[in-house]
Amino acid sequence: MLADGDSSGYITYDTKHEVLAGYTSDGSEKWRESRYFPTDVHCAGSCPNAVISATPDMNERETRTHTVWKTGTASTVRTSPSRSLVVHWAKDRDTWVASDESSITWSESGRLYSKKFAGGVGDAMGRVSDDGSTLVVSVQLGSAKTWSAYRFRLTGARLSPVLVSDALPGSIGCLSRQRESMWTLGDKAVEFDLATGRKLREVPQFLSDCASSRSTTVLGAFSAGTGEARQTISLAPADRSAPVRRTSANSDGEIGVFRDCGVFLSDGRVTTLSAAGDRQPTQISAHSVLTTPDGLIYSVGPSGEPERHGITADERHCRVT
Repeated sequence: MLADGDSSGYITYDTKHEVLAGYTSDGSEKWRESRYFPTDVHCAGSCPNAVISATPDMNERETRTHTVWKTGTASTVRTSPSRSLVVHWAKDRDTWVASDESSITWSESGRLYSKKFAGGVGDAMGRVSDDGSTLVVSVQLGSAKTWSAYRFRLTGARLSPVLVSDALPGSIGCLSRQRESMWTLGDKAVEFDLATGRKLREVPQFLSDCASSRSTTVLGAFSAGTGEARQTISLAPADRSAPVRRTSANSDGEIGVFRDCGVFLSDGRVTTLSAAGDRQPTQISAHSVLTTPDGLIYSVGPSGEPERHGITADERHCRVT
């Protein structure tokens, strides 16, 4: 499966052999990692440079969190006394943002800072905007039913978390800085203002995952059917007065977006959904797909070897090449 990627490269995870690998965009392998089961993995700066978070709950023989940094072909492992340190975003080994069981922690040029929560952190999730300028870390404090969202400006002079809202119904699934909006996951798909936390609209469906661009948000709802998983895909345009387009697919695969085109898997093929509601299956067989904001699609098909494709979009159609 594809774990993360950008225009410079991508990261795969071999679920059978439990091996992570980093590749440049042309398919050249730069590194492999099989020492730890990854709790989370992200590009660090640009792929295939990466940061791998390996917590003890996913690695039974360990008592501390191990953070593995991959830079080119070099590998560095750091340990933390925390049992749940997960890096959500990283520029490099010295500049990153993470969360653990009691705080949001970040490092600027090697200097550590943290925001502690007296009641502890029950769960946390980090999401980066499509243009890479903004990170939102959403945390569920203790056993609270609501979530709090903290915004980091990744292009500013300093990293510092700013509270957006402490009363969200779920964790943040995706965000768009250009539209200043973010969507929460859970029982109802809700869009909030990224600056003020004000509710902007609500779509009456369960939301499992989403992806946002400047012009649209793709919403994915997964449900287990008989013998295979079903996925409902919705396109919510930036114009909130425009209709939401919907389709369904036999898949529980990843979803993505480029401009106003949704990208998803259906019956084992990469498929697109345009803003006009035009659903178009391609001839690309895949069981994993990753779409980058600048119009690259990485896919993994029956051979297990990643492929690279491009996507173009106009008002009515999406074309994958």
